[in-house]
Amino acid sequence: MPPLAQLADPQAYRPCDWDLKADADGRTYWLAHFREYFDVVCELIASDYPAAQRDRLHAMRADYESRLRTLAERPDAVPRIDVLTLDELKHEVLMQHGFPDPCRAVKQRENAAVLPLLPKVLQQIDQAQPADKAHLLGRGLMAGNLFDLGAFATVERYRAGQAGFYDSLARLPPRPWLVDHVDAWRQRWCTGLPSSSGQSPPYRHVAFFVDNAGADFCLGCLPLVRWMISRGARVTLAANSQPALNDITAAELSPLLDQIARMDALTAEALHERKLAVAASGGTAPLLDLTRLSADCVAATLDADLILLHGMGRAVESNWTARFTCDSLRTAVLKDEQVAHRLGGRLFDCVFRFEPGGTV
Repeated sequence: MPPLAQLADPQAYRPCDWDLKADADGRTYWLAHFREYFDVVCELIASDYPAAQRDRLHAMRADYESRLRTLAERPDAVPRIDVLTLDELKHEVLMQHGFPDPCRAVKQRENAAVLPLLPKVLQQIDQAQPADKAHLLGRGLMAGNLFDLGAFATVERYRAGQAGFYDSLARLPPRPWLVDHVDAWRQRWCTGLPSSSGQSPPYRHVAFFVDNAGADFCLGCLPLVRWMISRGARVTLAANSQPALNDITAAELSPLLDQIARMDALTAEALHERKLAVAASGGTAPLLDLTRLSADCVAATLDADLILLHGMGRAVESNWTARFTCDSLRTAVLKDEQVAHRLGGRLFDCVFRFEPGGTV
């Protein structure tokens, strides 16, 4: 699988900078997390696959436990251990036992629940003063990203009925956030680039690696996509090729955009004029290895001059130290205490990290 063309040094690139082979305490923490979180996975499977026989679930759990035990007892038996390794192991077990998408029904329900809210969210942004839009878009990204079934803290909020978009907006920490480059990001968009006919858009093509279904995409990412397109950019949405937690897949994203286009003229126009497109990234996990993308994704984003990595998995747990030849933006809410601690933050801190090309 080919690497992202905008990686500054593919040979030196490492998706995850937290080496769990070298960090015994970190390895213990994450193995326990993945072992305990499998209860949530099995709960979702029992709900979405009601015909599944109990012995199939027992066999899957035994297989999964055995693989985690091997990593705990013989970490040197494998070339690497990091959070991406553990995500890929879980995905492999689910696929082999015939449960590829435990969150399928949750994603469908959440998309259906948030779409009626979209016109109000878009109207608020469209009617805001230009100087206020970046702030609103940033807060929307963070509030949407709190719909995530990959972390215990957000699973508990979901079960308690506290994962609604406006509930999440109200719970966001005030700015400035842990990493807060919102103003620098707005200034970059307002600067533009000189051309023979005046100022041209600062970016012509944004490669946007999206995260979750539901409020995350519909109410967080889509308003930003519309804004970037209105500022002269075209956008390629890169989504997982296969299911992972409640991350939206490329196969789910395309029909969802068609639904949104029936509600929003700007989205419909962008799709019609091919200013907005979807690419399957090749990913099968919430984290992302930018040297193992699908050939179609690499080709579709070859001329992208802004890389946007959204969500804790793609932007923080992986790719935090990645260097790009073009500008980059990493956006996420920190939904794991250990991940937040490594960045010097706290649970539910927000990250909006903008970097000019070559500076990371």
